[in-house]
Amino acid sequence: MKHRLCLTILLGLATLIARAQQDLNVSPVFQGKIVPRGEMVDVRAKGRAISKYRLDYYHSIRFKASEQQRAMVNDLVGKDRKNAVGVEQKTKKDNQSLILALPQQGTQHKYLCYLTQQKGHTLVITLVYMEGKVTSITELRKLIQ
Repeated sequence: MKHRLCLTILLGLATLIARAQQDLNVSPVFQGKIVPRGEMVDVRAKGRAISKYRLDYYHSIRFKASEQQRAMVNDLVGKDRKNAVGVEQKTKKDNQSLILALPQQGTQHKYLCYLTQQKGHTLVITLVYMEGKVTSITELRKLIQ
């Protein structure tokens, strides 16, 4: 009986995590539908590990992108940008960063960061999705620097 209860709780948590990014156009990228999972570095954190940053959930993926993949990710991020309530964009040499403040749900603030780095002939893309109590892009930037 305890085994069933633990399994049910774990499945419920997995469903909640999957739903966190469900409303985003970039969800297929996080799900490995644009770039195979084996070609991505996938990092997820929640709870105490990130609570000092006032975040409840953190999910990042990083991968070397082909031109086709870059174009697809740019298009999907562009669609999410249309729904953003705040935007910050910066460019330094071969690096670009875009931070989107997404519509808040209850007390949860949501952010999507899109980073590109040109390393020689290789383009590295990093996508980061975060949820938490951080109330602005400015406050988020202070925490992640």
